[in-house]
Amino acid sequence: MLDYKSRSLLKSLFLRTRKALEGRPSGPMKAKIPCGGMDFVNLREYEPGDEVRHIDWKSSSRSGKVLVKKFMHDQEISIQIFACTSASMHYSTTASTKLEVLAELATALGWIAINSGNRFSLLKFDNSVKRSIKDANTEKQVQAISACLLKDQLPLKGLSANLWKTLAQKQTPRSMVFVLSDFYEPIDPVLFGASAKKHDLHLIRILDPREITLPDTPDILCKNLGNNEPMLIRSSDKDLRNQYLQLFAAHENKVLGLCKSNGAGFLRISTSEPYLSSLISYINKTFKGYQ
Repeated sequence: MLDYKSRSLLKSLFLRTRKALEGRPSGPMKAKIPCGGMDFVNLREYEPGDEVRHIDWKSSSRSGKVLVKKFMHDQEISIQIFACTSASMHYSTTASTKLEVLAELATALGWIAINSGNRFSLLKFDNSVKRSIKDANTEKQVQAISACLLKDQLPLKGLSANLWKTLAQKQTPRSMVFVLSDFYEPIDPVLFGASAKKHDLHLIRILDPREITLPDTPDILCKNLGNNEPMLIRSSDKDLRNQYLQLFAAHENKVLGLCKSNGAGFLRISTSEPYLSSLISYINKTFKGYQ
């Protein structure tokens, strides 16, 4: 989905941990290094050029295939991209749905991850959390992100509690986590705190402009996501618009407060703005000083 010019802009960016994760050093993670400490990740089939000393002979004898141990270097970090695919992400009053914008941003994060010499994983969540791409580090795998997120599927109502339970549990060490969603579901502060403690956590909230503020226009006919029934919003009512703004601000302030108190990053993006530029600005600003 991203053109050559956009990918060129992303090449100058590097993801850097803002804190030591599970006892590992923070700072620039620009490339994998050929020496130093390594953590075991999993097993894979032998490929020409693999070192013989990395062959797992016991596992190979059991499986009947030559298996080698896959390692992660001390200065390689795991980038996890959690993408919300629930029903609300299909809403749009602009040229792109929130899910389409999410797919572009997730693809951009994938490019930044491999340009930084790191691996990324893509996990989709609605009423459950499913891993779609695991330990990826090639351009082909980055290009698969969009198709993975936008392929035909039945939109489901999101239950973000499952997301925070997954993140609060033991995950790949030294994970930098980006969660892309509209974040309308209430967030459990305990699970969120545990997630932020384990990972370098960043929330990217994607909204349609009509969700940020109700326009002074004739009434709007919408669909209630709870029961799929039509719902009339009297946006011409000034009091209703003001009440909506207050509720919107109160909810976002709760999310911002959780992020601030737990050291997590937060970025709000509108589908009507140059969202790739917003992501680049966020990364440059957030990781300034961690290089």
